[in-house]
Formats: sequence, C-alpha cells, structure tokens
Amino acid sequence: MTTAIPAPISATRSMPVGLAVVSIPLLFVVLGLAIRYAAFYTGHPGATAAEFAQGLCRWDCGWYVRIAETGYDPFPVPTMINAGNWAFFPFYPTVIGVLRLIFVGAPTMVIATVASIIFTWIAVVVAWPLFERNWRAYTLYAAFLLSGPFSIYFTTFYTEVMFLLLITCVFAALKRQNYLLAGCFAALLSATRIVGVFIVFAIVLQAYLDHRAQGGTFKSFLTTIWTRTDLLLGIFIAPLGLFIYMAFLHYKIGDALAFQHDQRAWGRVTGSPFGYLWKALTNFPGSGFIPSASQQLAVGSIAGIALSIWLGFRKQLPAAVFCGICLVLPLFAGMASMMRFVAGLPPLSIELMKLLSRNKVSTVLFLLLFLVLDFEFTLGWLGGALALV
Repeated sequence: MTTAIPAPISATRSMPVGLAVVSIPLLFVVLGLAIRYAAFYTGHPGATAAEFAQGLCRWDCGWYVRIAETGYDPFPVPTMINAGNWAFFPFYPTVIGVLRLIFVGAPTMVIATVASIIFTWIAVVVAWPLFERNWRAYTLYAAFLLSGPFSIYFTTFYTEVMFLLLITCVFAALKRQNYLLAGCFAALLSATRIVGVFIVFAIVLQAYLDHRAQGGTFKSFLTTIWTRTDLLLGIFIAPLGLFIYMAFLHYKIGDALAFQHDQRAWGRVTGSPFGYLWKALTNFPGSGFIPSASQQLAVGSIAGIALSIWLGFRKQLPAAVFCGICLVLPLFAGMASMMRFVAGLPPLSIELMKLLSRNKVSTVLFLLLFLVLDFEFTLGWLGGALALV
C-alpha cells in the first residue's frame, strides 16, 4: 500500500510539468468521491448520484440552494421565520443559479456538487506557482482539499469553494505583481464572504513590499502610488462586490447592512475573542476523553492563528495579515464555523502542507491519514458533528 501512494510524485519526473500539475489533483478528485460515497453508502445502500449529492447538503448548504433557486427573501420574510437569507453572500449562489439556467432540469445539488469539485480542482492548479516547485507539498495540498478531512467543505454547496479559489487567484496574481488582476479577483471575493473585502490590505502591503524590494522607501511609495494606475484601480475595485451587494440589499429590503443585522437571528453576540476561546477551551466533555465540540473549535482556531503568525515569520506578511483578520474578526461573534474558516484559507493550508511534507516518509503518512480522515469526517458530517458546522 505505501509504495503506491507516492506515485503522483514520482510520476512528475517522467511527464511534462503542466500535465503533472493538472493530473495530480484529478487523481484525488476520483479518490475523494469514492471515499465520501463509501461513507454515505454505509447508511444509504444503493444511493444514486443525486441522492448522494443531496445527502451531503447539510447545515448552511440548504440556504445556498434556496438562494440559487429562488433568490433573496423580501422583507418581511414570507414564511415569517426570524431570519432571512441576506447573511449569505451572493457570488457563489449566483454562479450556481446561472448554471441551473444552462443545465435545465438537473437537480441543483448535482450541479453545485460538480461545480464545487471543478472549482476546487482549478484552485489547486492555480496554486501551483505558490509552491515553488515543491511537488510533495503540492500533492499533499491536492489530497487535503479533494480527499482529506475537510474536503466536504470544498465538494458540496458551500462558499468555502469560491472563497478558496478567489483567494488563490489573488495571491497568484500578486506573485506576478499584477495588481489590477488581483483587484478584480478581490472584488469577486468581497461578494463571496464579508471578510473577503479585507484582502485589499494584502494587495497594498504586497505592492509596498515589491516597491521596497526594488530599492524604494515608504515615503517614495506614498508618492509613486498615485502614478500607478494599475495599482490604484486594483485597490478601488477590490471592495466593489461588497458595495454592489449592499446597494442590492438597500433596493431589495431597505437595509444595506442586512447581512450584518441578520446575525441576531443566529444568536451571535459580540464579545471578546479571548473570552470566547477560554470559554470554549474550558468546556470539557461530560464524559469520556474526546474533546467537546467547543474545545475542538478552539484548538482549530488557535492552530489557524498560529499558522498566520508563522506566515509572518516566513516573511509572507500580506498572507499573514489577511488570514489573521479572517480568523480574529469572526471570533468576536463566537466559535461557530471556525473550523471551516481555518480550513478555507489557502495560505494557511499551503504553508501547513510544506511543513508536513519535509520528507518522503511524512508525505506518505499524511497522505494515508488524509484519506482515512476523509471517510471519518464525512461520517461525522452526516452524523451532525457540531465542530464541523
């Protein structure tokens, strides 16, 4: 078994780089589908592809399906529940809604599942330049996203899919110093999740670091920034997605900040991140040795923050700042969903894969572990494990 796992890595020596970059994640697309279907099959023998796709639609997925099918709620909400669907940002549901118009008659979840897998595969391929030809880390990354413990987030109808892809596109564009293209991707990112708008800080910081690398100073950067049309456009375009959504909400229900005000329906109360972390860490299980869901979320949050700090030490300051903001801001409202917030930040998982793939033995062991955990975490997802929500 162990001799077969490194095949994707060794195969890169005998095939063109581009073909290897594309093929490695495709292998884990197939493996991941087989593993998750096997987990679903244990409780649903003989399930069809449509039943499989629908069965993995849990938690917030139902909200996205409704947006893709019927759009956003008016006010008051027709069903008179205490929450509208305005808290869920529009870009990815809109993409699936458009695909529904193209593939008429196909179930929404089948379309969304196929689209999510394709977009995640694209995200892995786009990330290749960020690995600096580290094949072992790239292979682990492909496995982590497509057949690893958190692959469920990236292969069903969740905005983590598009968030992952667009963040990767922004940093790939910044690596080429294409600030205008980075700003265009950032605009779509700001329409995908609220924290996406803060990637504008990464764009500005990367531009400054590039300026310093060319011998410039902070003072000269402030002077020359006004002559860089591409950079200025990139900065001003970056929050456009959020502003368009706010304008739509103002037109639709008269509240441009409905996505924020709607959080009350989920009982989100603003508080101290340190207080929430401490409360979660000290929320011990009633019996047994398995940490409670709160403790698991807290450990995941701390790990994400630690990786953000590590990115800073590795002189990847734009990524460190953006990831830190994306993790600390949600903590002001509690621990909910923090596990997928951490898993959905590609700079963190890319850096983690580099750490885990220091040698061939660790690469093989973590590949095997990812495949096993994909099955176990899918069972947990289906069984209502709160730490995964």
